[in-house]
Amino acid sequence: MSLAPGTRIGPYDIVSPLGAGGMGEVYRARDTRLNRDVAIKVLPALFQADRERVARFEREAQLLASLNHPHIAQVHGVVDAPSALVMELVDGEDLAARLARGAIPVGDALPLAVQIADAIAAAHDRGVIHRDLKPANIKVTDDGVVKVLDFGLAKALETPAASSAPLMDSPTITSPAAMTRMGVILGTAAYMSPEQAKGKAADRASDLWSFGAVLYEMLTGKPAFDGETVTDVLAAIVMRDPDWHALPAETPPGIATLLRRCLDRDRRRRLADAGEARFQIEEALAGKKDPAPAAAAAGTRGVPSWVPWTVAAACALAAVALAWPRGAALPPAVTHIGVEPPRGATLSPVLRPGVSVSRDGRFVVFAAASNGVDRLYVRDGHQFEPRVLAGTEGASNPAISPDGRWVAFVASTRVYKIPVSGGARIEIATVNDPRGLAWDTDGFLVITPTSVGGLVRVPANGGTPAVLTTPLAGKERTHRWGQMLPGGKAVIFTVGDFNSPDNYFNARIDAQILATGERKTLIHGAEMARYSATGHLIYARSGSLYAVPFDPDRLEAGTAAEGLVQGLAGDSTTGAVHFDLSDTGTLAHMVAGGDQTSTRPAWVDRTGRVEYLDVPPGIYADPVFAPDGRRIAFSVIAGGGRDIWIYNVERRTFTRASFGGQNVTPLWSADGTAIYYASLDPAESSSTIWRRVADGSRDAEALVSLPHRLYLNAITRDGRMAVFDHSDAATKASDIGMVMLQKGAAGQPLISTAAEEFTSRLSPDGRWLAYESLESARSEIYVRPADPAQRGRWQVSTTGGSEPKWSKDGGTLYFRYNTVLWSAKVEAGTGFQTGNPVQVLNNVYDPRIETGVAYDVHPDGRLLMIRPAGEQVAGNTLRLIVNWLDQLTDPARRD
Repeated sequence: MSLAPGTRIGPYDIVSPLGAGGMGEVYRARDTRLNRDVAIKVLPALFQADRERVARFEREAQLLASLNHPHIAQVHGVVDAPSALVMELVDGEDLAARLARGAIPVGDALPLAVQIADAIAAAHDRGVIHRDLKPANIKVTDDGVVKVLDFGLAKALETPAASSAPLMDSPTITSPAAMTRMGVILGTAAYMSPEQAKGKAADRASDLWSFGAVLYEMLTGKPAFDGETVTDVLAAIVMRDPDWHALPAETPPGIATLLRRCLDRDRRRRLADAGEARFQIEEALAGKKDPAPAAAAAGTRGVPSWVPWTVAAACALAAVALAWPRGAALPPAVTHIGVEPPRGATLSPVLRPGVSVSRDGRFVVFAAASNGVDRLYVRDGHQFEPRVLAGTEGASNPAISPDGRWVAFVASTRVYKIPVSGGARIEIATVNDPRGLAWDTDGFLVITPTSVGGLVRVPANGGTPAVLTTPLAGKERTHRWGQMLPGGKAVIFTVGDFNSPDNYFNARIDAQILATGERKTLIHGAEMARYSATGHLIYARSGSLYAVPFDPDRLEAGTAAEGLVQGLAGDSTTGAVHFDLSDTGTLAHMVAGGDQTSTRPAWVDRTGRVEYLDVPPGIYADPVFAPDGRRIAFSVIAGGGRDIWIYNVERRTFTRASFGGQNVTPLWSADGTAIYYASLDPAESSSTIWRRVADGSRDAEALVSLPHRLYLNAITRDGRMAVFDHSDAATKASDIGMVMLQKGAAGQPLISTAAEEFTSRLSPDGRWLAYESLESARSEIYVRPADPAQRGRWQVSTTGGSEPKWSKDGGTLYFRYNTVLWSAKVEAGTGFQTGNPVQVLNNVYDPRIETGVAYDVHPDGRLLMIRPAGEQVAGNTLRLIVNWLDQLTDPARRD
């Protein structure tokens, strides 16, 4: 069917023909209602004669119209008589016409490829697969903007049976048997995936194949798969690799690797997410000033990144062979492999374990940050480089399912799972700040919400949590990092006590039988135990891994611990150690990058620049400025105790203000002459509030003792009252109270609800109390009158909040959530009112000490923060040790 100019289709006047293909004829038309030009695609006559197909097409077109993206040509609607699709008119040259003139320079091709990948990712997120991606369906405007055409049209046009008919996933290419349907278009065949060429259904991976074929042609100027006939092209797709030598020498190595992953015939190993392709191209563009040869493209163009490890493995095998008895079978070599994060990303987690390995050892998933955002990356043993797992922003604590198909992870207050191969994430549970995430073989996850303290078990498909363990009241603070033992009869976990609230140097490993609740202590002075198929418990202590024999049926551990690996990254304040172990003997761990327990206070400006105070590394917390800003008080952990220290900003002196015990949360008097702090008595679950003259001229004076574990939050300006957090040892509930600072005084509730409230701060004028509450699914900041007799309450944060702090004039309320610092302007008036919170600083370090205060605001607005000592809590290398378990059964093979 050919339409003459002036022909009317509904409200559209045909202006001129634009082109024709297997999917129909395309015309420029004028929308007489909206006075704009559009593109009209009139569908083939054979198609229009089938009412069932027309009805199905209209249903599919509704989904296509929902795609609203700057790099996707918009579908406006459908018209009848004749059946036609109304689309956005895109002026410009299609990519096929541009490629007819030859290859596109790398520096020009990659920005176009980013836009194409962005369009594919957006469509996939809406459940739309292109099915016919090729240069002719990609237009580039004069100003370099890409528009992808005909998204999903192949699906809309196919017959109900076409998904199983050969070649019909792409209706612009047919076999001779299908010649009566639509004409043969050789160009489409060159971009079809192997599964489409074999007549199988197309999916996301098929689009990624086509994307790889298009990108290859952009860089080389010739199709990745070519031939004289359709049959020759399809044979090349199914049987031959592209000519990798044809890639230009300036192709970044990451792009060469990306092409190999897109054009992998096994769709299970093929790149599974267009968002990852976009990310990798953006990373290559970020480093385009120093392009390297396409090392992965061909052996003659450079050395692939995996070659050094292949050589290392070969050398190891050779050494074993020389020493091994002639005729005996060679054992597998213990091989060390280093895995670097993609360019621009750094290994980031410090609070929860950051690495997981599948039971068969094929997949390793780890957390790393790029541009201030944590994501999960997958290292597939069948591929060269790690790939980002789209949809895991903010993720930590990855855990691969026993069958290797899923990764569970924590993001904010929620637990999700996502396919290892990529796809949509699924929410499993809402959990407050979990400490541990592990799968068991029965389809459950073992988690530790900090609000519960013990382990809970949650169905991996979502459902009601069941409590597994409960800490002993007044003796045990937490159970975390649990793992179900084989058979599901018992669980092992780390136990933290009240004597060391901010580190796990004295933690222990316990096992509990689920049916009876019986508990046994297995190891003292240990963190994060994992059961090994060799019959050992592998556990961490001070950054090293140890092993002891273990009987999982009798729950008995040996006493002769053997040290096996040193230099593991971890976090002493949570007991997290970044390692995991497969059943096949692969150990994955992050390499420590310095003292894992050390922090230092530092000035941090609004651009993120860090300048450390002149103090030694340690474990710092609770920074607070004196009213004049010239001194800073801290609590510092040292030698198993915790003391108050004072730093003089001008003189750069650092002096001790308390001596022995567990002393926390220092506060200054209004005139800056005295320091108040709380001293904890873990054995008695009680606390005492002390006052000491800041210049040290008199001994500290005990003011009042309370039968709570408390943390000081505020001292009234007259010095008569203290506001504090306290927790109930039995229920774990946390409330805010107040007490007169005199011997024998009893504490009074200030804020006490069914939810947990803590970390309160008085405004400088004493009128308002800002505090943190867990009454919603996550922690948020609220403000209420400081006078208990007054009513009113206002929520300040909207996307999570902790650690509120007032500016000196009370005109700004700061708060932190995860790694972002926010501020909200306090508006003057009779009541309390703030403006919308704005982001002040990203990449804020969260040391997660129990008192929870990691920064303060100087009177002049400068920020002081607790930072990792030397800005290096974990190194930037993930180490894999293959056949590592052989060291346990063959002592002669240990490092």
